[in-house]
Amino acid sequence: MRFADVLVPDAVKRQLVQTVLSGRVSHAQLFYGMEGTHVLALALAYAQYINCPNRTEEDSCGVCPSCRQFGQLAHPDLHFYFPHPAGKDLSSYNFYNEWREIFTETNGLFTLNEWYRKIGMENKQGIINKDDIDLLMQQTALKSYESEYKVFIIWMVEKINGQIAPKLLKTLEEPDGKTLFLLITANYDQVLNTIVSRSQLLKINRFSTDELAAVIQRKKNCDYDTAHRQALMAENDLATALRIQERTETENEQFALFQEMMRYAYALYHPIRNFEFQSVIQWVGKMEALGRENQKQFLRYALGMIRKCMLKNMQLDQLVPSVPDEEAWIGKFKPFIRPDNVSPFYTQLNTAVKQVEANANSKMLFTDLVFSIGKYLK
Repeated sequence: MRFADVLVPDAVKRQLVQTVLSGRVSHAQLFYGMEGTHVLALALAYAQYINCPNRTEEDSCGVCPSCRQFGQLAHPDLHFYFPHPAGKDLSSYNFYNEWREIFTETNGLFTLNEWYRKIGMENKQGIINKDDIDLLMQQTALKSYESEYKVFIIWMVEKINGQIAPKLLKTLEEPDGKTLFLLITANYDQVLNTIVSRSQLLKINRFSTDELAAVIQRKKNCDYDTAHRQALMAENDLATALRIQERTETENEQFALFQEMMRYAYALYHPIRNFEFQSVIQWVGKMEALGRENQKQFLRYALGMIRKCMLKNMQLDQLVPSVPDEEAWIGKFKPFIRPDNVSPFYTQLNTAVKQVEANANSKMLFTDLVFSIGKYLK
């Protein structure tokens, strides 16, 4: 993976190149970029550049044995750790074949939810566990095989089990030899402060709408107007923008579930509508069957829909990308999103995301959510 293959702002690439050229490579770096940014690929390109014997002032050569091994995720001095199912004697290495497959298929541009689907654990939340950290510490104690640096890329570092994180801290602070830790997160506020304090932070911002439109135009070979519309529809999310063709089955399901939730919540406090509690129970059953990661995805979708309604009310239609069926429904629903209830909506939905992450009971959580939303719609 070369820097030329990574879709992030050029300023970020130049900053990383300069750390190598000036000999100021920090041994522990925290890459922070929202899901949908090319952060994982950036970390690999940086590791490849550092260890390339023929690097230029802009990029790795891409053809030497070291670059080829890094590109195939097969270099003996490159180690990945990532969330996986909890279980005895399970570590990231049990899922390394699937990791290489999804990385190759997506060029390193995939979400945590897509990774969970790849390894068949949509209904659970992954962790980086004690076996991972024990193995990592064993590997850091060894000398590098071929390259100048041993590289450890920990994807979604916030998933490290809090009870075993202290075992990693001394290694992060004083690694043996030339050891490079590249820690990646999409949720900076969830990373342990003790890890943050031992790492150099690099924040990777999303492209602006115009920058992303230029990327889409180049990658998809389409006209600028089409690229610009897709950038808006994706809300500047690179992964979503590059995959937009038509409305996906998942998005259709989320839209239907959102409509149902709002319809049942409205009926709670409006006598002119017949409220059927059994329908709520059925809706809650659908939510429970989604699994935790898909539940979080739905709640974030709901937040996006509330935002679109708010922007429509402010007559900022140019900032409201949506497909026709969504747009028609938003036009009818937007009067119910008002200045006095938009903040409670955001608070309630964000709280629900955190409760899902904390393994709250799904039936209780989503039943309560319908009743709470009903009060805001009253």
